[in-house]
Amino acid sequence: MPQKEQRPNVMIIFTDQQRFDTIAAAGYPHMITPNLDRLASEGCLYTYAHTSNPVCMAARHDLLTGLPARAHGYFSNHRDQPIKDYRLPTIARIFSENGYRTASVGKMHFQPFRMHHGYSEMISMEEIPRRRQDDHYATFLKDEGLEDIQNIHGVRANLYHVPQQAQMDEAHHPNRWVADRTMEWLDRNGDEPFFLFSSWIHPHPPWATPEEFQGRYKDRDIPVPHPRARSFPYEPEFSPLHGDDDTPEEIRSVREAYYGCVTHVDYHIGRVLDYLRETGKIDNTFIIFTSDHGEMLYDRGMMQKFVPYDGSTRVPMIVRYPERVQAGTKSGEFVDLMDILPTCLVVCGLTYPQSPYELPGASIFAEGANRRRDRQISCFGMGSGRWVMNRTHRYKYVYHYNGGTEELFDMQNDPGEQRNLIGTDQVPQDVYRDLKQGALDFERAWAPEDMVRAEGFAVLEGSKRVSALHGNTQFHLMDRRPATERGERFIQECEYAMETELNHGKKVTEVFNDPQYIRRFLKDWADFGGDADAVGRLFTVDDSVKEKLKAGRE
Repeated sequence: MPQKEQRPNVMIIFTDQQRFDTIAAAGYPHMITPNLDRLASEGCLYTYAHTSNPVCMAARHDLLTGLPARAHGYFSNHRDQPIKDYRLPTIARIFSENGYRTASVGKMHFQPFRMHHGYSEMISMEEIPRRRQDDHYATFLKDEGLEDIQNIHGVRANLYHVPQQAQMDEAHHPNRWVADRTMEWLDRNGDEPFFLFSSWIHPHPPWATPEEFQGRYKDRDIPVPHPRARSFPYEPEFSPLHGDDDTPEEIRSVREAYYGCVTHVDYHIGRVLDYLRETGKIDNTFIIFTSDHGEMLYDRGMMQKFVPYDGSTRVPMIVRYPERVQAGTKSGEFVDLMDILPTCLVVCGLTYPQSPYELPGASIFAEGANRRRDRQISCFGMGSGRWVMNRTHRYKYVYHYNGGTEELFDMQNDPGEQRNLIGTDQVPQDVYRDLKQGALDFERAWAPEDMVRAEGFAVLEGSKRVSALHGNTQFHLMDRRPATERGERFIQECEYAMETELNHGKKVTEVFNDPQYIRRFLKDWADFGGDADAVGRLFTVDDSVKEKLKAGRE
């Protein structure tokens, strides 16, 4: 009897908010990433990989559908909005319909949380689950007797960008859980062909790691951020909300915490890769490692993502598949998240079904594809907050709809994006026109309706935008305890979270005491059910300030 042909498997290994310069093998020796280094030595490392949209929900739906937001509806994070068109083909649905067993493990960021979008199984772990029953990781903690933990992925409100001690031990940490559930699923699957998406939340903040993974970068020579260079439409003035008054020691501690999260995930990715090797599956599995977007990490005086600069838009990407990828190679071609769907289809001999849209991405193995590999376009947002970026290796052009603001950077001579050439005599006019026209063509096809007019880009009026460092006030409403108990538990977890050597003995009341932020915090704190009198345990304020804050006044 002839042996059944072995179909290639597909595994996407996905992290959240991981910058491009966080793998040692990519030329960044400050990083401790032995497992990703090994993966790179066995595959191809793409040094100019980008996100198509640098925010979680948008990027993940770009990858899922292979299409920009005009098709699926997520121009940014829209937490209460379902996908625009349920009929869109998705990468999971295509593989499911072609005889593959499909599953996702970890963060997906769908709305509703349990929407499958073609996956046969979803083993979920989301950042802020609204119900324990919706989240497999939260249910796991309950089954393990750890139901009391409120901030299961670290404390967000007030401590979002502060190094933290995880609320659980390493054996119950979310980074281990994703690896464990991935290997369990692979074991159950046996020898069936599979499409598996394994997704970690780290190094997305909060940066809460178990004790044994803290301090790994204490004595290492790590890079300092690119200097502050904010300009309109971003808040240019000095602002504590941006961390402008953070000390060099505090900045280094944050960077150490972020890198430590990368190293913790690397360790558990290594466990999964070792499992594939030990079970003989690795060489028949097309593996893609990448991330949804980056993290500014104080570069240009910014934190978070959302912005068109390299810390936000460039991501790591490694592809391993011996049948088609030469080991130990590097590519400087531009690739992005929308190239993943067509690439996986080509590897497995599948075709894209009939759809109202033509895929803007292309397989990385396709020759002569319409997708240019010497250009990269990324975009974000709606209305006056929208921007579009088009770049080559040498130059980057950005159009902000807010005020019609333009930026052009010489990435060769100014890799930190410190000096906007627009308005100077150093603008190469042919490059400017070419990149602007490419951005405009993309926007005509994919921007929200009415953003492009017959004469060109729309010019919209908007306010200055803050990419805030200490701006998060999200609480875990999954905690169903009475309000006062819930608030008390939050304070206790804040105090415990600060117990890491990276904070150099700093107390929770010393983290951030800007009145503008505290007012916003107290509003959401009241909705959460916290006692207003407890503000003295979270912030350093005198009685007169406390009363004014409680009254909602300056």
